[in-house]
Amino acid sequence: MTATSFSATSAPGSLVLSGDIDAADHRALNDLIEQASETFTQNLTVDLRAVTFLPSIIVGVLARATVLAKKNGAQVTLVAAEGSVPQRVLTVCKIPFQQVDA
Repeated sequence: MTATSFSATSAPGSLVLSGDIDAADHRALNDLIEQASETFTQNLTVDLRAVTFLPSIIVGVLARATVLAKKNGAQVTLVAAEGSVPQRVLTVCKIPFQQVDA
């Protein structure tokens, strides 16, 4: 995998992202989500609480993951902190997410 501008930590059923996720990271992020969700067939929580930049192409990757998981009977749950960049972006884009306290 190529170098990314963000950090990712995964555990079964969980992917924690942090830092700026640049547009150039879209393939790497898609690959991480696909792998962590076993090709969108297993439930996955994507924790965005420590993400500081979220461009539209990355929002598209997240939205696509939720749709593909749903088609396979699984769920990708996005988690964002109240008042954070991801919370504001996901709200404006009307993408469902779980909001947690900052």
